Amino acid sequence: MSSILDRRAFIRLCSACAAFLSQAAHPQAKPAAPVSRGPVKNRKNFVGIQTRSYAWVDEGIDQVLDNMQQKGDVNTVWAYTFGYAETHLKKGGPIMLPDHGISGDSVTGGVYYDYDAKYFGNTTLKEFRVHDYGKFNVIADVAPKAKARGMDFFAWELNNSSPTLLRTIPGFSEITEIDLYGRKTAGPCFNHPNYRAWLTGKVESVLSGYSSLVDGYAWGSERMGPFENVMGRGGNATCFCEFCRAKARERGISVDRAQAGYHELVQLYHAAAQDQRPVDGYFVSFWRLLLRYPEILSWETLWTDSFQEVQAELYGTCKGIAPEKPFGFHIMESMTFSPFYRAEEDYVKRRNFADFLKPATYNNAGGPRLAAYLGQLGHSVFHDAEPKDFIDFYYKIMDYKEAPYDELSATGLSADYVARETRRAVTGVAGQVKIYPGIDIDVPTLISTGKNQEKRTSPDDVRRSIRAAIGAGADGVVLSRDYVEMWLANLSAAGETLRELYPPQAT
Repeated sequence: MSSILDRRAFIRLCSACAAFLSQAAHPQAKPAAPVSRGPVKNRKNFVGIQTRSYAWVDEGIDQVLDNMQQKGDVNTVWAYTFGYAETHLKKGGPIMLPDHGISGDSVTGGVYYDYDAKYFGNTTLKEFRVHDYGKFNVIADVAPKAKARGMDFFAWELNNSSPTLLRTIPGFSEITEIDLYGRKTAGPCFNHPNYRAWLTGKVESVLSGYSSLVDGYAWGSERMGPFENVMGRGGNATCFCEFCRAKARERGISVDRAQAGYHELVQLYHAAAQDQRPVDGYFVSFWRLLLRYPEILSWETLWTDSFQEVQAELYGTCKGIAPEKPFGFHIMESMTFSPFYRAEEDYVKRRNFADFLKPATYNNAGGPRLAAYLGQLGHSVFHDAEPKDFIDFYYKIMDYKEAPYDELSATGLSADYVARETRRAVTGVAGQVKIYPGIDIDVPTLISTGKNQEKRTSPDDVRRSIRAAIGAGADGVVLSRDYVEMWLANLSAAGETLRELYPPQAT
């Protein structure tokens, strides 16, 4: 145990974390110098694919790897080692099973590998192994077969809010965020010491416990702070737990004023939902509220800093154990839609604690998703107008050239969107971090409720998106969102295009 504690002490002092925390605490200071990472194994012409754990059991490991390698030209498996919830696709269900796999409908959450309890001595979360698939161990069972084919194996961990985990993991309900009204939520708090220790323990258990099998680590969490949750999603404001309150007091932020400000922000949102226009309109009232309660944005910054501090700490954990192995992050697609969230996900800052980034540039699903987001803005901060009125202005500030609002769901976003977002990421990291855009292959949406039919992926869509990403300077791609959702014709289109761009002798 002492060696583990020594390692954790080292991690807390890791230069990646120290650089980030210093910048967060002193925003006027000069940006931290890039971390000296040591050697990092980065495959040339990187082609990854995200894969839920049940796919291996459902179709068989060899069959899945055959499809990935022969049809998709994949050289790096992104296998879920942890899932916040896992829903099997099924014939006749709302999200249709494609032309491979067998139907199923169970939902679960936890890790899909065996772990040593010693890595979780500093957290109350102890039991989170998924047993739905018998003794199946996604690392021990899949990684050797992938390596035998010349493929790399990345642990892929996605940590989203999930009511499922409240039921499946003992003690999980004790580490969740507290909302504006004092209620527990389904999202764990990034300032809760038990949650942070658990996240660190998972990274340690994979990289130390399976050091010869795991070639890299991809980590993601599709969550937002209180401001975006209210104004961009119509959700709740968090977190006001004892740990967030203590952190706010250390920063000189009034908890009472932050809560009062968010109460009024929520009231403004509800007024917009009921078309109860304030005398000076919605946007002026919104801006007046920020002037009266600057704590609204201070609390948003506190949440975002806490989220990114955790990511920097996990990056430091990896570098303390295996500096040669790449550790990077999935960045959710909202970063490409929301000008508010985009401001928080700064590529210049992120390059200090990542070896690679995977921005979700899901252009086909992006049409319905963007239409839904603009509709949400039209029901909150921009309720003085309608999306069709402000979409041209929105495209200008986001640097997009896309379809009119009424056509977005049916047309999706263009390959140009993929190119622009890729180029923005590549420019932001300035060559210090690999950029692997997520390529949309049958990403489901089920968002729009209008008359327009939602965009579905075609082989030509896949070809254009991959060419756009690589042409914009990407270091590789990650076929997304999940292998189990992909039709084989679209997966094959990806492989054909990648072989043209990356001839075999170049890999």
